[in-house]
Amino acid sequence: MKIKRTEKLRQVIKNTSNLGNVRIEAGWIHPGEKHADTKLTMAQLAQVMEYGVVIGKKTHIPPRPMLRMTGKLKGKAWVKEAAERTKDVLNGKQKDSAAYESLGALIADDIKGTMSNSALYAPNAPSTVKKKGKNTPLLDTLVLRDAVDYRSTKK
Repeated sequence: MKIKRTEKLRQVIKNTSNLGNVRIEAGWIHPGEKHADTKLTMAQLAQVMEYGVVIGKKTHIPPRPMLRMTGKLKGKAWVKEAAERTKDVLNGKQKDSAAYESLGALIADDIKGTMSNSALYAPNAPSTVKKKGKNTPLLDTLVLRDAVDYRSTKK
C-alpha cells in the first residue's frame, strides 16, 4: 500500500516532529538564585522545605512536601492537559512550542497554588508563630513561592 503525502499529512508530520523531544521543568530552575534571608539558593531552600531538616538539638523544620503533594494532587490533570495539547498540535490548532509553554505554566502555577494552601502542611512551631506573628508555613514572604518558574528545552 502506498501512502500519498497530502498537504494535511505533511502538516501533521511537521507539527508532531518535536513532540516527545522536549523536556519541561518546573520549580526553582534558576541556578544560583539566592534567598535574601538565608545563604541558600532557592532550590536548596525548597529542598529543605520539601524534606525537612534537623539542625542541632533545637531546630527542627518538618517536611512540607509541596512538589510531591502537587504531583499527587495534579498529576492526572497534567497528563490529561498534555493529551489535549497534543491533540491540538496534531490538528494544527496550536504549535508544539506553545503546547509546551502552556503545560509548563500550568505546572508552575499548580506548584504555587499548592504552596499557598498552608492547611496542607505541618504548622509552624509556636516559637516561629511568635516570631512571624502568623502560622502560614511556606508563605512568610512569598519569595520562595514566587520564585517558582518553568522552562521547556529540547532534549
